Amino acid sequence: MTTIRPATEADLPVIAEIHLKGWELAYGAFLPADQLAAMQPAKRLPLWQGWLADPKKLILVGSVGSEIDGFMLGGPVKDHDIRKGSLTGFDCEIYSLHTRERVQGKGLGRALISAAATHWAAAGKSALMLWAYSDNAYRKFYEKIGGDLIAEGIDDGIPDVAYGWRDLTALNVQTGMQHVS
Repeated sequence: MTTIRPATEADLPVIAEIHLKGWELAYGAFLPADQLAAMQPAKRLPLWQGWLADPKKLILVGSVGSEIDGFMLGGPVKDHDIRKGSLTGFDCEIYSLHTRERVQGKGLGRALISAAATHWAAAGKSALMLWAYSDNAYRKFYEKIGGDLIAEGIDDGIPDVAYGWRDLTALNVQTGMQHVS
């Protein structure tokens, strides 16, 4: 069974490790080595501690088995260098979503997005978006779960695209998932 829960301080080293592995897998072929080196968990732990302490941020962890297999970080929509399209009407954003390679395709990413959408809908939010590098092979996942291409932009000199869901309830999946508060 897939379990989703809010992250704790004790989870942060594992989250930072999954984050690095996710970046290596998704972006390693086209990101500069120094950018990946900056993602080392020990260097990123203070950032994760700050995000966990920020009441505007949401960090969820998910497990397929007995250990943390993925995470989601999100919050209010951030400013971005938009070249085409618009983020008008979107009020929550996923900044980072990664799962261990061994559990990809088992529904954990979808479950994390669903839990975030449920959380934000309960908080009065209505529309979710996220950015992905244009060359990210995992973009198909966002399309598969109903994300519409809403904008194109540039992030640190790298072209990226935004996906959006205007109905948070459309992302709610209940089957085989346990939410723990």
